Amino acid sequence: MVESYNSRTIYYSALSQKISSKSKNLSILRLVLFIIAAFGVYLSAVYASISLVVLVLSVSILSFALLVQYHSKVLYELQLLKAYTQINENEEKAEKGNYSNFKDGEIFQDPEHPFAFDIDLFGKGSLFQFLARTVTNIGTEQLAKRLKNPILIKDRIIERQRFINFLASQLEWRQKFQATGTAHEEGENDRERIMNWIKLPGLFQNMLYLYLVILIPVFTTLFTALLSMKMITFQNYLLYLIIPWGIAGTLIKKTNTRHSLVSKTSDMLVKYSKLLKIIDELKSKENLKFPKDLQAINSVEAGKKLKELSAILNALDNRLNPISWTLLNAIFLWDILQMIRLEKWQKKNQKELAEWFYLIAETDALISLANFNFNMKDSTVPEFSISDEMILAKALGHPLISGSTRVHNDVEILKGSFVLITGANMAGKSTYLRTIATSMVLAMNGCSVPAQSYQFSPIQLYTSIRTQDSLQKNESYFYAELKRLKSIIDVLRDGNELFIILDEILKGTNSKDKHQGSEALLKQLISLKSSGIVATHDIMLGELESIFPDNIRNFCFEVDITDERLDFDYKLRRGVSQNMNATILMRQMGITV
Repeated sequence: MVESYNSRTIYYSALSQKISSKSKNLSILRLVLFIIAAFGVYLSAVYASISLVVLVLSVSILSFALLVQYHSKVLYELQLLKAYTQINENEEKAEKGNYSNFKDGEIFQDPEHPFAFDIDLFGKGSLFQFLARTVTNIGTEQLAKRLKNPILIKDRIIERQRFINFLASQLEWRQKFQATGTAHEEGENDRERIMNWIKLPGLFQNMLYLYLVILIPVFTTLFTALLSMKMITFQNYLLYLIIPWGIAGTLIKKTNTRHSLVSKTSDMLVKYSKLLKIIDELKSKENLKFPKDLQAINSVEAGKKLKELSAILNALDNRLNPISWTLLNAIFLWDILQMIRLEKWQKKNQKELAEWFYLIAETDALISLANFNFNMKDSTVPEFSISDEMILAKALGHPLISGSTRVHNDVEILKGSFVLITGANMAGKSTYLRTIATSMVLAMNGCSVPAQSYQFSPIQLYTSIRTQDSLQKNESYFYAELKRLKSIIDVLRDGNELFIILDEILKGTNSKDKHQGSEALLKQLISLKSSGIVATHDIMLGELESIFPDNIRNFCFEVDITDERLDFDYKLRRGVSQNMNATILMRQMGITV
């Protein structure tokens, strides 16, 4: 993959330099054209007639406008090429383990979530940062939402799998979407502002406003003609202008209130309209089936409508300049005209706007998952269990650990059973737990997972791995852990199926109390017909396998000790751990034991 991204970086970087030179030449040409035009107007004024001055000036303005328009297209092309270059440079760095250029999703962190905090779903070095390639704010939010709420319905997962796998094969299209999104900016709260506005009732629905925006331009034109023919005085002309200014001024508070909700969001809408056009290009491909919820949304119509809204908001934003406000309201009653246009658009498209944003957000999020599939070559597309396996995987590894150092282990957890894992410190228990949880999140989102084979049953995931105390809430570590466990029990008692992952139950109490409580908890979880995996240092819990042979199986991560040298292979073994390493580690750290 590095070679693929590297070649694309070189290609787009070279093309950027070429277009950059073209842009500089156009800047020089604009200056030259301006000088020639100024000189031509001067010569015409001195040595020729006024009509020639008008002709030279008209041709110059038209030529300059066309050149500016062409230069703007070149500048946008340059922006796109720079975005392409940056995208591929970032992927090169990611292949080498550097994900610092991608969003870490820290703002989505939630210690109360059933599993997100425990498995490093968000934050620096998180799964989110590993996956995130989103180029819209709504896409970033959607990706976080999908990871926090994996799909539990088989048919919907299959739909996502197929679409993600297809997107993974569409590198050119994906990067076109990413580059376009990167080349356009959007405000942090633009979407929220638009969505808050779209729900509001109209303020300019009275027919009187419609009559005014028709009549004022007619009267302004009439009075301007009368002034030019000297049929009225300038003072009388100003007296007339008090009428349109007075009308606009009387309604300025009402106009400002609505305008403030949507002001300067047109850039975001242009960006989204272009992304919708790119989505439509994908929809036009033969034999491609979008997920049903996305296929039903008309991307062509959506793109046109958002572009139209952007144009209206751009026109409305012109009123922010005092000179423009004065002139435009005098001639067109601009404020009311644009508010009528805006509310007409609002009324016509109110119901569909949320769907259009959803199409962009979901596609953006799915591109991130497709990018993961494309990069993760040593992975497999999960299949669904056809018997009692909750998870049946061969050579499963954690995606955040690079292929050269990643250790793979098998997983087999049956419905209604628990795997009990014992092992020494640093032997790999916690990593194994997070590997299983992460694979489930990926699988239920339609992604591939780093394994030779992987079968699973979609099920709600709940973990207790990294409990925190809270001074602010006056909660001890032990009490916080009990609250977490109680929430799991409550969900089970409500009749929900859970896959539970626990790491070192009841860490906050003494060893005897811990053993008794852990044993009681495991028995209760079994009685509630839940499934999962539990890691512990309490090797006495291993005796539960003989009591519940159909519900508990013992596995361990062992450390091999030779002359106080510790060797970790991080491979899962059958049985209960026999070797512990705490005292050896303490001595190696210089702590007297």
